[in-house]
Amino acid sequence: MKIVVTGPFESGKSTIIHNITNGNCINVEVNGTTIAMDHGVANINGMNVFLFGTPGLLRFTTMRKILSEGADGLIFVVDSSDPESDARAKLFFREVPFFLPGVPCVVAANKQDIGSARPVEELQKSMSFVAGLPMIPCSGETGQNVDSMLRTLLYLIMMQWSSVFQKFAEHSGKPNGLELLTKDLNISKQVAVGYLRKFELRKLLEVDVGDKRFVVQDNVRQFLENPVLILKK
Repeated sequence: MKIVVTGPFESGKSTIIHNITNGNCINVEVNGTTIAMDHGVANINGMNVFLFGTPGLLRFTTMRKILSEGADGLIFVVDSSDPESDARAKLFFREVPFFLPGVPCVVAANKQDIGSARPVEELQKSMSFVAGLPMIPCSGETGQNVDSMLRTLLYLIMMQWSSVFQKFAEHSGKPNGLELLTKDLNISKQVAVGYLRKFELRKLLEVDVGDKRFVVQDNVRQFLENPVLILKK
């Protein structure tokens, strides 16, 4: 899965990615400020999750647009310890509907390890622009709730694709898998092949030459069949 981690300057995006990936990530920065991106790969119960952190300065709009292309989900990071950052978060969130329309999103109420951190109830009142989205208190520094936050997002992504994923799991390994997929989902072969390419890149399945047969990875099949399992560590 491709996950974009975005939010305003100094909200803690890089720290969250570092925690999720156990330090297996890269950061393009100058003087501690991300100027291009963070990138890392996490393994959640055998599922590869590719994380792309965006620069937090407003002037890097083009880079955020590029990094958002093809994303399956979004983590929007806010600084729960600094009320003055709320205005910056609101400006940043305006980009989301344009860069990632319809993409599942969770709000990471970061820096809960700091004494001045505001509880979720207070943040939801001051950040009405994210109303309706799951807001999860967490700390990239200590790891508090970071895993739960990511699993919640993965669950939302899987539920969005549940009808497709269930058919992938059902027809995995069958000689005429592509034909059955197009018939059951009532889609064209071109659209079905597009799905194969999308999820092959995300290492959810393997596709034979000719695209007629595909095989779901054993370690992720259970999640495609029953997405709620991803919520359990």
